[in-house]
Amino acid sequence: MSTSRNDRIAGVLVGLGAGDALGAGYEFGPAFDGPVEMKGGGPFNWEVGEWTDDTQMAICIAENLSTGSLDLAALGDWFIQWSRECKDIGNQTRAVLSRASNGASLPDIAATHHLNHPNSSAGNGSLMRTGPVALAFLGDNDAIAEAAADISALTHADPLAIDACVLWSISIAEAIETGEIPDIRSGLAYIPSDHRSIWDDIITSAETKDPRTFNPNGFVVTAFQAAWSSIIQTPVPERRADHLRLVLENTVRIGNDTDTTAAIAGGMLGAIYGVSAIPLEWKTIMAGWPGIATRDLVRLAALTATGGVDDSAGWPANPNMDGYYRTNFPQGPIAEPLADDPGVIVGNIAGIEQADTDIVVSLCRMGSEPVSNVHIDVRLIDEASPGANPNLEFVIDDTVRFIASQRDTGRTVYVHCVRAESRTPTVAAAYLATTLGISGVDALERVRQSLPNADPNPGFVTYLNSLTRKD
Repeated sequence: MSTSRNDRIAGVLVGLGAGDALGAGYEFGPAFDGPVEMKGGGPFNWEVGEWTDDTQMAICIAENLSTGSLDLAALGDWFIQWSRECKDIGNQTRAVLSRASNGASLPDIAATHHLNHPNSSAGNGSLMRTGPVALAFLGDNDAIAEAAADISALTHADPLAIDACVLWSISIAEAIETGEIPDIRSGLAYIPSDHRSIWDDIITSAETKDPRTFNPNGFVVTAFQAAWSSIIQTPVPERRADHLRLVLENTVRIGNDTDTTAAIAGGMLGAIYGVSAIPLEWKTIMAGWPGIATRDLVRLAALTATGGVDDSAGWPANPNMDGYYRTNFPQGPIAEPLADDPGVIVGNIAGIEQADTDIVVSLCRMGSEPVSNVHIDVRLIDEASPGANPNLEFVIDDTVRFIASQRDTGRTVYVHCVRAESRTPTVAAAYLATTLGISGVDALERVRQSLPNADPNPGFVTYLNSLTRKD
């Protein structure tokens, strides 16, 4: 798989979690204008950056699919166990899971619930969690549609809920393959023919009406419309990666079930733009049940897409990549302070243990276990091809902004890649260019005082050349 495709695969689960955690503090509130922040709180008193039941159930699905196959009975059992320890659960999901003794009985219970409550059994609780389904069956839309329908039917048997999950999952798969906003109508071929005109009208409404029309949005159709309307009607800025943040903020501003509508949108946006388009400000603080953080969502998304198989380097499940790097990229430790800001240490992967800093920022793939109390992963590929880093400007600017914010609070930061030759000096130069107001070319020469072997690849050099002096 290409590096950019892997970026979008990881983006599905992290984007879902980001939207969820962003909306958690505004849940059940009215529509509003003004800033949106990942603030926690809300009716369930979430921690800052904590994801809710939307992501928690998606994690259950991804863990099940990461075994290499879908085991509906086991997934149902996991849902039941989860429901006994979760802080928050939707009314319909609770009604079904509380009546089940084992996962095998869930579809029957959900079907009975639909028959007994035909006018209130189409909640948004299965659409919110459907993002990971596409990851396990990329390239096979029939399998995606079947799995999305079956997983929805564990708790939400209403045809509207099932159709919504199929349409959204098919579109996520398309976005992963193309890196573009998908044609959501392409999924109409995978729902019953007599439902297609209904959903075509639903989609048209979402694309033409003000997103705030879709409030309240606990109903699966209005949740679907709120998310899609925000994606389609939020203008794509010149720097495409910024669209992800803008859409999620606009989705939260719609109000009502904000964590769920933003989670639904977030999974799609992550598939379009990749995990690299999600702000570090969010990824750094995101965490939640079952005691995991952003790096674990990246790992889980990758394993879901590969059926639980690591790559030749042992990534993503390998807890520590040191052995791989020592064997394939042998080098002594490098850890040097920047002359213009000694609170920023730059070096290679072998220098981590020598760098006594508050925060480690890794610009290369790392193992599943963090190497410090605050360990930040940045997706930056050392390749000159534009396709390798489709969000290059956003990623470097976002990383520089994060480093500067930490330095403003007096924290020390270790920035590293594998050999400290290309990625590390590029980010360090961008940081100095921004903080000192100098050109990227001049900044790189200053970095070479600490890293004399700095040799950024041509793509990074082009980026640094775009950073001009601020007089």
